[in-house]
Amino acid sequence: MDSARRPNGEPIVGPRRAWDVAVEAHEMLGHSGEPTGRGLTGDEVERVEQRFGFRFAPVHRAFLSLGLPRGPHWPNWRSGSVRDLRARVTAPVDGVVADVLEHDFWPARWGARPIDLEERAAMARAELARVPALVPLFADCYLPAAHPRPECPVLSVERTLVAVEGHDLSHYIWRVFLRHDLAPNGRPVRVAFWSELAELFDPEREGPGIMAP
Repeated sequence: MDSARRPNGEPIVGPRRAWDVAVEAHEMLGHSGEPTGRGLTGDEVERVEQRFGFRFAPVHRAFLSLGLPRGPHWPNWRSGSVRDLRARVTAPVDGVVADVLEHDFWPARWGARPIDLEERAAMARAELARVPALVPLFADCYLPAAHPRPECPVLSVERTLVAVEGHDLSHYIWRVFLRHDLAPNGRPVRVAFWSELAELFDPEREGPGIMAP
């Protein structure tokens, strides 16, 4: 079996920790010329989590503590508009609900689809409250909240159109900001529900998929 490798192809010796991935991601972000400010303190991180009702994955928390990226596509967790930040936090679920109402999206496991649109939306939101929350990272890309593994994937989400943009945070920075699309070994770690959306049009998908009864 091939040994694990960093996004640039270098072999990894020993298990990677969340801090290792975050440091690597920040180093590559610096090479890209993307500006960053001082990192979030522990108290600032906790205030964000309490205000918006999620917990950062350890790798996401470490990344933000090393430096807060600046620019319109990065969420400004320190001094950004609470209204705008909340809209970004709720966008993945709001987008799925929009497709429920406008394009008849309805996973089979949710059971019978209500005829009344308000009931349909309420039932969809209740189901989505059971799946992992997604936390804004950059533009329409997200990291799963509270995901314990350092290699949690970065997902782009536009309504029910989901794609894996990076097998982990450093791979994402390598691909998007340094324009190197070296394919990592293996398949990305799965995130309940969201990975199933990403696999809807995957020719290598195993099983019937999220829409099949």
